[in-house]
Amino acid sequence: MSARKRLTLRRDEGAGVRLGRPWVFRDALELPPGLASGDVVDLYDARASYVASGMVEPESPLTFRAWCLEAHEPIDAGLVRARVAAAAAWRSAAVGADVTALRVCHGEGDHVPGLQCDVYASEDGRHRIAVLRTDGRIGVAWEGPFIEAIVAAHAPTGVVVKNPHVDDGAARVVRGTVPGEVAIRERERRFWVNIREGQKTGFFLDQRDNRSLVGRLSRGLRVLNLFSYTGGFSVAAALGGAQRVVSVDIAGPAIEVARRNFTLNGVDPSGHGFEAADAFDVLAEVATRRGDYDLIVLDPPSFAPSAKSLPRALKAYEKLNAMALSALAPGSWLASASCSSHVRESALLDLIARAAATAGRRVVVAGVHGAGPDHPNRLGWPEGHYLKFVLLRVLS
Repeated sequence: MSARKRLTLRRDEGAGVRLGRPWVFRDALELPPGLASGDVVDLYDARASYVASGMVEPESPLTFRAWCLEAHEPIDAGLVRARVAAAAAWRSAAVGADVTALRVCHGEGDHVPGLQCDVYASEDGRHRIAVLRTDGRIGVAWEGPFIEAIVAAHAPTGVVVKNPHVDDGAARVVRGTVPGEVAIRERERRFWVNIREGQKTGFFLDQRDNRSLVGRLSRGLRVLNLFSYTGGFSVAAALGGAQRVVSVDIAGPAIEVARRNFTLNGVDPSGHGFEAADAFDVLAEVATRRGDYDLIVLDPPSFAPSAKSLPRALKAYEKLNAMALSALAPGSWLASASCSSHVRESALLDLIARAAATAGRRVVVAGVHGAGPDHPNRLGWPEGHYLKFVLLRVLS
């Protein structure tokens, strides 16, 4: 085996990597010449002490991803297979047998940086589709080993790959066949999933447990679900016994799938509302009144895809929460989510506090929740805690 090239830390970040932080950015590194994306390298600190081994992507600001803390451990296709298999071994037990779609590999959280994979299985057993989201040019360089590891661990009937560096992130069917839609089961709920054209891998599996929470709260309530996509929270609320659910999303096709998901779950959609509209516009109008809804769900897309966009994102989150709280009467609920890793939990709670003051509402936090157990996180890496789901009770 040829000697690995060495990266050297300019700043003393070695302790953070040893404690679990898997990322090192370019401005903290000295790079040797001749590196290619996907190369396996060793990381050393400024005192020439070994820190970690991993993969490099010289073109990206996120330049180094740590895989191992042992200097001589091989990083190869065999290690990828072993770690994907280890991730698969405990997934069903953690999620439950009444779920047919789950994340089977969660990138850094499963110590497989650069690979996220969701498996969507139909209840009839005809389809078992693996959807890989591979990050950057490392994902391109290691696509073959990633696919082989998923196939070995999960025996899918079809494999789809999405990577922003290939065909602008469009879905590519690389193995087997993939139907236009798959009907999945999530506990008592069922959903149509369009794997090729849907957002992310097709559905937001990380909100599974939070959908169940909304379902438990919804009996007899009037529910407004904003940024509803294909109606995940809406279906949960309706099955939980909500009096009426209104789903709002700017994408008309997503709203139509939400309507079909009600039918799939045996709920008559005619008793509920479906609006293809801008959620901010709808909420601004609802905020002029108080008491139209007893529960509002805010699950917007990431307003902060980068650190540079964070200040504007925080203002948008604050405005959204202030309008929602203005619309709610005492005794109501607000479920407010952020899926941005750049928005820390403390920052989200602080902006909600300011929003409550702006709206003149007194609220309490009934719980702060995250992604389900099939989306594990590493110690020492707060960015991995990307999903925050804050449940608030309006007191006055």
